Amino acid sequence: MDLFICAACSPETGEHELAYRLLALVTERFFGLTALPELAREGGGKPFFPARPDICFNLSHSRGAAVCAVHDRPVGIDMEKLRPAPKRLAKGMADEAFFRLWTAKEATVKRQGLGVSALLRPMEPDPLCRCVEGLLEGYIVTVCPSEDAAVRIIRAE
Repeated sequence: MDLFICAACSPETGEHELAYRLLALVTERFFGLTALPELAREGGGKPFFPARPDICFNLSHSRGAAVCAVHDRPVGIDMEKLRPAPKRLAKGMADEAFFRLWTAKEATVKRQGLGVSALLRPMEPDPLCRCVEGLLEGYIVTVCPSEDAAVRIIRAE
C-alpha cells in the first residue's frame, strides 16, 4: 500500500483541527470513510482507530500548517516551521540541519508510539525516515514509515 501524506497551511484555522481535517480527507478519499472512526490513544499518547487497525496514521502541526501520514503500517511524521534553532539544543548546527535532524528523531519516536520525553535521550533517527522536500514552503517535514513504501502527496487547499 502507498503511504499517503497530506498537508496544508491555513492561518484561519487552528493547526490541531486542520490536522484532523486532513486525516478525514485522506480516509474518505482512499478508504471510503464518511466520518473518522472513534479514536483511542496508546500509552505514549499516539492516536489510533481501534475499529480500523488497517489504518495507521500520524499527525503533526506547526505555526499555521498541518500534515498527516496514513499507511497500513505504523508511521510517524513531524513538521517544524523553519526558524532560528534553539541554541541549547542545536549546539552550533545550522537552522535547517537542526530541524531536519529534530523532525527525523521526532517522527521516529512518534512512529514507535513513545512520548516526547524520549526525544531527550540520545538517539539516532530511523534510517527509513525521509525529508519530504518542497511539501510546504518554509517547513521541514519528515516521515518515518515502518517499511519502505511509495509516497503519494496530497496537497489540500
